[in-house]
Amino acid sequence: MKPHFKAWEKDYRRKGAVWRGTTNLTLDLPKGSRVLELGCGNGKTASALSLQPVELHAIDVSPTAAKLCAELVKRVGGKAVVKQMDGLSLNYKDGFFDAVVAFHYFAHFYADERLQAVREARRVLKKGGKLYFKEFGSKDFRNGKGAQVEEKTFKRGKGIITHYFTIGEAKELLKPLTVETAETENWTVCLRGVEYARQLVKISAAK
Repeated sequence: MKPHFKAWEKDYRRKGAVWRGTTNLTLDLPKGSRVLELGCGNGKTASALSLQPVELHAIDVSPTAAKLCAELVKRVGGKAVVKQMDGLSLNYKDGFFDAVVAFHYFAHFYADERLQAVREARRVLKKGGKLYFKEFGSKDFRNGKGAQVEEKTFKRGKGIITHYFTIGEAKELLKPLTVETAETENWTVCLRGVEYARQLVKISAAK
């Protein structure tokens, strides 16, 4: 396992549920659709998707994260196949999924790895299937924090890397998928009396 992947395993072993809270995410997909969540973490998104009438598969490079995700899915009464797996080499057949969910996933690769991770996501997506992308944007206040390892990519804490996207860059990364919607979500947070900008880049694209 690569050092920046090992950093996630160490973080989950140390903290347990790294991502707190829940999400109300739903996907407009036919009943029984196969859905893959990439980088499921401790199950914040997977736990919501697992309650939908879909065949959910969720993977994470960290075995501890995958274990925590499976436990949370069970706790909420959902159903999912959760596995430890490297997203750079997905153990699924071509065109196996109707949808791929990649939230805060591609940002944690180096540039050459991002290209491979997207290729794998496209490969397992069936013709007409959709990929749902969400990452922090370049105007987020955390862009620039930590040691720069590549353009707009920074290493913080115990070795986890994060890249900050523009919409144009994200669209280019997802080619040749057809972008159907693309938007930024902007808001501010107040920390110790100071306001900081937050930004998400959100895209849905079809194969």
